[in-house]
Amino acid sequence: MKVPSADAYGGVLINDRGEVQIREPANHFGGYVWTFAKGRPDPGETPEQTALREVLEETGQAARIIVLIPEVFAGTTTSTVFFLMEPVGEPGQFSEETASVRWVDREAARQLVAMTTTPTGRKRDLRVLDAAFAISRSCR
Repeated sequence: MKVPSADAYGGVLINDRGEVQIREPANHFGGYVWTFAKGRPDPGETPEQTALREVLEETGQAARIIVLIPEVFAGTTTSTVFFLMEPVGEPGQFSEETASVRWVDREAARQLVAMTTTPTGRKRDLRVLDAAFAISRSCR
């Protein structure tokens, strides 16, 4: 499946226990209290490379792409395409862009994402969460 064009690419990690990884941006940047790893591509990077790099940098977790989440999600400053991913190996250190990282169940993730103060970002991340779990069910 061709990856849609977007400003940024990211990943939603779901582990074998059905928990999703979410990250708390440092200083709740942009009003995001809890969100998913994402970012703009470096020159010459593919969408997949960007998403994997951003997940590793922002969460400290190496990952493997399972499947594209086939939608472009509009945020406050970028349009983002996400990939459903699974963790690989033990987590390492995350970058200074991140205050903390958690693995939580779907309902806890909804409650944490709902704390985001930016309505557009909150709505986007709740849609991303729902899409990731819908696709995850069909992949297992």
